[in-house]
Parts: sequence; C-alpha cells; structure tokens
Amino acid sequence: MSIQINLGQWKSVFAVPSSVVDQHIKIASESQLKVLLYLLRHSDENNSAEQIGDTLRLSAEEVQNAVDFWIERDLLTQQNDGLAPASAPQSQPAVTTTQPVFAEEVPKKPRTTISRAQRPDPIFVSKLLQENTILAELLDEVQRILNKPLSPGDTATIVMLYDSFGLPCDVILMLLTYLDSIGSANMRAIERYGIQWADKGIKTVDEAGQETARMKASREAWGSVSKLLGIRNVGNPTKAQMENADRWLNTWQFSDEMITEAYERCVNTKGTYNISYINAILKRWYEKGIKSIDTLQKEESAKQRKPKSKPKSGKGSVFSVEGASFDVKKYEDTSLFDD
Repeated sequence: MSIQINLGQWKSVFAVPSSVVDQHIKIASESQLKVLLYLLRHSDENNSAEQIGDTLRLSAEEVQNAVDFWIERDLLTQQNDGLAPASAPQSQPAVTTTQPVFAEEVPKKPRTTISRAQRPDPIFVSKLLQENTILAELLDEVQRILNKPLSPGDTATIVMLYDSFGLPCDVILMLLTYLDSIGSANMRAIERYGIQWADKGIKTVDEAGQETARMKASREAWGSVSKLLGIRNVGNPTKAQMENADRWLNTWQFSDEMITEAYERCVNTKGTYNISYINAILKRWYEKGIKSIDTLQKEESAKQRKPKSKPKSGKGSVFSVEGASFDVKKYEDTSLFDD
C-alpha cells in the first residue's frame, strides 16, 4: 500500500523572513508587501519594474520605491545583476537578554528642542516600533486618517515628532485630528505645527486642547474678517492674517463696523489693502479706548475744533520748499504705517 499526503496548495511554498512580520509589517504599506511577496515567489525569474507593476497593478515608480524600502531595511541588497538577500551582520552577537532596547521609554526623558528637523534612520524606526506598541498604533491611526499608506519618510516624520521633539502620541493624534478637520491633514503641515507645539512646550492633552481651540478661534476670526472686507482667499490663510484677525476680534474686540472703517481708511490713504496699516489704525484706536464710530467721530470733531498753536522750530515744525509746506510730524506719523 502506498502512503501519500495530499498537500494541495501547500505543495508549492516559499520562505518569508520572520523579520517581515516581527519588525516591518507595522510600517510596510500594502504595495511594499505585495512587491516583496512577488519577488520572493519569483526569485528565479528576471522581471522589470514595469512587468511587476503590470501584474500587481502598480506603477513602475511604486515598485521601485517598494524595492528601496526593503533595501533600506537590510532585507534585500542591490547587486550588479539584480537583487539578493542581504547578508546578516557578522559582528553583532545574538541578544540573550530580555531587557527592552528602549528602557528609558517610561518615564520618558525630556527632549531638547532642536531648530531643524532630524528624521531618524529606518533601522532606528524599526527597532523603536518593535518595542513601542502605542507608537505603532498611532501610525496605524495616522494611515487611517490620511487614507493612504505611510511612506518611510512619513513614518520617520511621526517618529521624529515623538522621539526627537518629545510630543506624546495622544498629542500628535490631537494635532492630526484638528488638521484633518480643516482639510490640512498632510505630512508637511503635521511636521510644521508639530514642531511649533514642541517649541511651545505642549505636552499634555489639556494643553493640546487649549491650543487647538486657540487655532480654531484664530481661523474663524480670519474667516469673519475676510468675508466682512470682501477678501477672497486662495488656499489657507497666512499666519499674519490669522494673528491680526484674532487680535482685532478676540483681543481688542472691535465690531464689524470699526474694522470696516479702518479698512476703508486704509484703501483711501494707501490706494490698496494693507493688513499692517489696518492693524496700526485699530491699534491706535484701541490704545485710545475708541470702540465705536460715534466715539471716533466725537474724538475727531473735538480735535478739529481745538485751536492750532504756532509750531515751534525743530521736530514737528512746518517748513517750506519752493512754496510747498510740509508738516514733519504728520509725515512721521503716517510713515509709521508703511511696513
């Protein structure tokens, strides 16, 4: 009697390195995993990036990016005639201790804020994610919100904010959630605002909540001001626009009527919209306690009725050049707005 095992689909198998699951599956994208599995299955074939892309419904660029991803992680190596499994380092002894690699994770040491973003290398990222499940879960949530797999550079940016700038995972998630709510959930904005938050020392959920509320108020203030003045925005408002609008409405608490009046005076004087000039007008009114058109008109009427004294020589004097008179003090006051 012959004995035979029907293996079915298991009759044809190929090996996948354990590190793919143990270290890299948390950060590898769908396309990166597809390309790796295809290469392992067809290791004895000579395929181009275009051919692999046609089979997997990926572009040649996506295929090459996936290959680069696995080369960066020392899983593959580039040789003259193609790819080959990367050789394991010979100089590193086997790890026999159960001590976590990043034992300082709890408590987390305060980081010194650096002026320029320094992204960690892929090996460091892989080790950190292997030890820190909370950070790995954050990356999964970032991918869900962005609705796309994270590239190695994207992953390094999030890890940089966490490890180099000291932003906790829940604070990074709050920042991303806010940016998503205003349609600005992209890695460039996440990095820029993340570094700003780190510079401000925002490290708790309460502090992050206060900052997002402030950012929301500034954005809404500019929305009201731009609509009031008929200013059509292209893209997101600038930092100066939001800061000035927030100051006019939320700090100085000017009415729509007063802001419109300052805008019209700016256009009449300068011939165009100038946010610094408008801010200078409103600042002068705020310092004088002028909060209404009625108060403004009374103050200006009283100033006009005030008898003019003869100017003295020196600063503030009036001098004549070829029949034209110039009020130096008035010129200096006006020039303060020209910035």
